[in-house]
This record gives sequence, C-alpha cells and structure tokens, in this order.
Amino acid sequence: MLQEVTSSRIQECYTYRKFDYKKIGLLGAGGATVAAANLPAANSDDDEEEVYVDHAQATRYRRTRMFRHFCSFSSFKYKTELFMTGEDFLRAILFKSQRMQGHRYKDIEHLTDEEFQSILNSAPPHSRETRGLFRSLGKDAVISYPEYLFLVSILSKPRDHFLKTFQMIDVDKNWVLTKDEFELVERLFSRGVIEENIENTTLKVHFFKMDGSGVITFDDFVHFLDGLQKECLEVEFNEYAKGSGQIQEEDFAELLLSRTLLSELEKDKYRGRISKKGETDGGIHFFQYSQFMNLLNDIHDLEIALRMFQIAKKPVTPEEFQRAVRVCTGTPLDDRMVKLTFKIFDEDGDGNLSHEEFMKVMKDKIRSRGTVDVQIPPKSWKAFRKCVHERMTLASI
Repeated sequence: MLQEVTSSRIQECYTYRKFDYKKIGLLGAGGATVAAANLPAANSDDDEEEVYVDHAQATRYRRTRMFRHFCSFSSFKYKTELFMTGEDFLRAILFKSQRMQGHRYKDIEHLTDEEFQSILNSAPPHSRETRGLFRSLGKDAVISYPEYLFLVSILSKPRDHFLKTFQMIDVDKNWVLTKDEFELVERLFSRGVIEENIENTTLKVHFFKMDGSGVITFDDFVHFLDGLQKECLEVEFNEYAKGSGQIQEEDFAELLLSRTLLSELEKDKYRGRISKKGETDGGIHFFQYSQFMNLLNDIHDLEIALRMFQIAKKPVTPEEFQRAVRVCTGTPLDDRMVKLTFKIFDEDGDGNLSHEEFMKVMKDKIRSRGTVDVQIPPKSWKAFRKCVHERMTLASI
C-alpha cells in the first residue's frame, strides 16, 4: 500500500509541475468547494494577522497553510492538540479567513478532562437517518487536524472514487472499517505521529462508539460521503441565498469563478456576459446548483465527448451539450442550467458553446477543490524535488 501511495504522490508532483506549480494540493477532483484554496501567500500582509498556532502540534504537522487555516478556525485545545467544532469545520470550508466573517481570530478554549469527555459523550450515534451531521454537531464536537484534512480531501472525490478510497482504508479487505483502520488515515496525514493519549474524537465515537467496537460498512461510508458533500454544497449555496432558497445568476457566476486562477480582468469578462444579457429566468434553486456542481465530477468524460465535436468542427449547441451530459453522467442537466451555461460561455453570441473557455474554467475549478494553493515558485527541479519530498514524508507511515 505504501508503494501505491508514494507512487501516486510522486505522480501528483509531476502532474502539477506541468502546470507551473500553480496548484499542489490534496487528493481528487470535483465535489464541494473548499474555501481554503485561496489562502493568502506566505509572505503577504494577511499572513501576519494573529493566528493561534500550537508549537507542539506544529512539530507534528508542519506549519503549512492548511494547518494555519485549521488553527485560525479551531475553538478548543486539549492536551497538546487543537480541535475544531462542527461549526468551525463548516466555516473553514466556506471562508478563506475569520476576517471574512467580520471578526478577528478567536481565543482558544482549553478543555479539562471532564469537559473533553462531556463533548465526546454528546456525539450522536451513527445512523442512516443522519442529515446535516456537522450542522447538528454545532459547537459540541472535537475534530482533529488529520480528520480535517481527510474530510477536505474527500470533498473533492467524485462518487465513483468512493470505492477506491474505502479499499485503501480497508486493510484486511473484509468490507468493513474498524477504528484501527480509520486511525491509519490519521497517521497518513500526521506524518505517523499522533497524540497517543487522545483515543477518541467526535467522529470516532460517532462511527465506532466510545469503546471502539463499532464498524463502518461500505454503504455506511458512501452514505456519509454523500451527506458530507451535500451538506457543504448547501452551506455554500445558503451563504449566497441569504435565506431566500435561491440564488441569482450573478451569484452563480461568482460561485463558479471563485477560487479559480483567473485574473479579475478575466472574471469581469464572464460577469459582463451575465449583465449584458439582462433577461433572466428567475432564481436558481439548490437542486439545480447541486446538479451543475456535481457535473464537475465527470468533467473529464465530458471533455472527451465535447472534443469530438471540436475534431469534427461541429458547433456544440445546447441540444448537443445536453446529450453529452446525459451520456457522461447518466442524467440530464436541468434546462435552466444549460441555458445559463451558454449565457456564460458563449463567447461570440452565436448560440454555441465556447468549448475551450468552458473547459478551462471547469478544470481550473476542479484543481481548486479540496486543495490549498501553496504557490510554490516554478524553479525547475528544485520545486519538483520539494514536492516529492513532502508527499513521500506523508506516505511514510
């Protein structure tokens, strides 16, 4: 398994090297948006803002941008570890920094043994009926940094990759996950060094019970991941909907263009197409937004289908686009979203999709999901070696 993980890490470095190191992140593509993808540069003024960083924990996890982001949203400290609440986790997904919420970084609350145990006791039992787990947890949860990294990484997994993720964790291949197997993920993300005196977290109790006797089946795992992705999409959507139950076309464009590598000048080009074509079909509901965002999971198959039109020098009409989506995903895209897609990506107004523009933005969006833009300078093999070293360190458990 170690060889497979290490090989994939090196392949990531090679892949991103071809993109001038603009993105070096965690795993996967597609899924719900992760606001941590646009954290400020390490030498920027924003990085000088006060952030609580536990130095004992930093020696285990390295003071990466993702770790600093985790620290800035964490509420609790127990022994030598920082922890997020369920509320903290969702805010960290949505916002780039605490300042985006109108306040500075908060103080860390130091938990006693009794307080920590009380939070663990409040963890809800695992159930297929559970909806909106992290919202229901609120402030009564303790989520560790390795768990945070794991959750962020699977936010970017397409559904057909859930099986591969499960099989990587299921060491004995018996189709159930135990607490010991789940803790292998922690060791992977914590460089093999975790706080041995902290046996449980809210997620561990939720999945495996207080005594560690519980197990997760593959169906349970898929249900959890589906719920996680949907919940984060809902949080993102509701931030723009402001309680109205729908967002406007301008909001959709901002959500689509956010956390891409496009310059503001390039983004204005797309914004202008929305404002020029003043007619609107009303607001966009969550099921429409979710359907489009989940389309990103199959974007590579869709690219192949659309490239066939490009090779044949045939225009991609709304009807052909809808047919390609149905073939690649198995379900049609809502007509409202097809029309909006063409409004944004019809460069010359001829009613046909500008294939290259569409794919550029979509693939750029994918690369920003579940990742942190660490902005490693493109210095030939030096940056490549640094990337390989970091990923092999993570894999060496």
